Amino acid sequence: MNNFIEHVHNFTTQDDADDVFAVPLAVNNTPLRFIEAMVYLSAVAGSPTAVTLDLDITDGTTTNNVIAAGSIGTAAGQTRLTPDSLTDSSADIPADSDDNWRYEIDFNFTGGTTPTVTGTIVLRFAV
Repeated sequence: MNNFIEHVHNFTTQDDADDVFAVPLAVNNTPLRFIEAMVYLSAVAGSPTAVTLDLDITDGTTTNNVIAAGSIGTAAGQTRLTPDSLTDSSADIPADSDDNWRYEIDFNFTGGTTPTVTGTIVLRFAV
């Protein structure tokens, strides 16, 4: 049976190519596996035609492949993003106490006039 760690973040973000949130992830010599991201948009402004999200795991030197990516829509609502496969090694966070692993959340916008999204993202990891 797995135990889970959840990270919950509220956000408001505008159209910006470098709009990345880098959040520390304490590993404590325990291997973690990314399970899912639940994105809840409460407001969308500026009429974007598309909003996508990329989630990476990095230690500042090594960046795993994007472990979750996908469209989160252009209207208030909920979207679930998962890795391509729960056996995909890119979803693993190494249990290496010498590195400071963190995840980066990157919102990307297409179209609109100064598009902005507001909401909450819940990231779930298995221990």
